[in-house]
Amino acid sequence: MALLKEHTVIAFGQELIFPNAYHQITNVNGNKNALTIILSIFSYENDLIGNLIEDEIYTFTPSVATGSANFIAQGYDFLKTLPNYASAVDKLEEGQAI
Repeated sequence: MALLKEHTVIAFGQELIFPNAYHQITNVNGNKNALTIILSIFSYENDLIGNLIEDEIYTFTPSVATGSANFIAQGYDFLKTLPNYASAVDKLEEGQAI
């Protein structure tokens, strides 16, 4: 799974806009008190993941209750609560369901 949304970076004084960037959790580290996720952002065009644009780091408190989603799914759910990810669209891998 990943999220698709516009991503803007400033490089060498120029604003670069990636209208449909691919945001993927690539690392999860922590425990029941706090999880840190690394969100890697890639260019994305014609269903092809391109070059890494940058990484972002986020921390949240996961649920460890019986029946809770796995930590990666919880990471995506957490991201979608943030204002800058409110408009993100789920990008599921083949055969994957939410």
